[in-house]
Amino acid sequence: MTTPRLRFIALASLVVLGACGSSGGGSGGRGATGGSSAAGTGGVSATGGTTETGGVMGSGGAATGKGGATGTGGAGNTGGATGAGGTTVTDGGAACSYQPPSEYIYARWPMPNPASSGLPNPASYTDNGDGTVTDDVTKLVWQKAVTSSQAYSWCDAINYCAALTLAGRTWRLPTRIELLSLVDFTRTGPAINTTAFPSVPGGKYHWTSSPWVVSQIATKPQDSWIVNFSEGLTSNAGDRTAAEYARCVSAPDEGALPSPRYVSVATGEVQDVDTKLIWATTASTTTTDFASAQTACSGLGLNGHTWRTPSIKELSTLVDEVPPISKVSPAIDTTTFADTAATTPYWSSSLYGGMSASAHDPWVINYEDGFTEYNQTAALVRCVR
Repeated sequence: MTTPRLRFIALASLVVLGACGSSGGGSGGRGATGGSSAAGTGGVSATGGTTETGGVMGSGGAATGKGGATGTGGAGNTGGATGAGGTTVTDGGAACSYQPPSEYIYARWPMPNPASSGLPNPASYTDNGDGTVTDDVTKLVWQKAVTSSQAYSWCDAINYCAALTLAGRTWRLPTRIELLSLVDFTRTGPAINTTAFPSVPGGKYHWTSSPWVVSQIATKPQDSWIVNFSEGLTSNAGDRTAAEYARCVSAPDEGALPSPRYVSVATGEVQDVDTKLIWATTASTTTTDFASAQTACSGLGLNGHTWRTPSIKELSTLVDEVPPISKVSPAIDTTTFADTAATTPYWSSSLYGGMSASAHDPWVINYEDGFTEYNQTAALVRCVR
């Protein structure tokens, strides 16, 4: 099991706060100078962690320290291989710098949902027989195997993928939204389709190429986004010097981002040009429990359409990874979704490991910067169709 990494900051004013949240759940955000007490097999131990359902040590309360497991260090530099978009990445430890091309930081395709969830765009994969797997929904081509030897620092992970020649393809380290598209939130240990991607190693997170936006400030933690395939957590707290796994992706350049990204289809409704999801532009302004959120969307009736609560992966497509550094929160298109809360989480329909809400808190997203968590009992809701 890996340790949930916690970072909570008031991003709108860039004031650092301590970690928060109820015990018995995991979170993908953490305080820059303090985090939750936690212990796990993915790094160093701290005191005070509480054991969660599924065996993950969770965010039991604030404690001193960086709030998460520290990796054992990166693998040797691969020599500055050329990355996506022609960028050469030099391993500078925590100071390593990279920004993926803008066309990769949003979902440019329908977001897959687990086949067993009954939601649109059921996940499906094709094994190409050459060490690669094609996602039949996104059309992204993935490196099939990840072994325990594929653990690198962030820059070395970028370079490893850029230098990979598997199946004669051009590879790169996936962005936050690309990697989380593989998560199967109906299962844990691992939270991925194990037929398509067998023998996923545990004990560490998987790197993305997406830097944490606040890390462009030199005095802030120099971190990047990571995904935990133990349960599917998306975290902003990947210490760039830590050794985490790398699963590479290959895909054609999708071209420039659409402008506008969201187009009005009816009063109070906008459609994402790429994912084709249609969102209600107005969300709830009062937090509710999970069951009430599901009822609120199913009973919405806006413009005579049938609405539902989005999956955690669908909610993640709304995240703006590169908002203005002067006011990061909420990390979303604030012109289109003007009522989005800066720090209050939003319910998804996704149950942790397929467990009922009475057995384990379901998944939520926080647009403070886009991290996901499963330790909340009250949240807002935005509906989709």
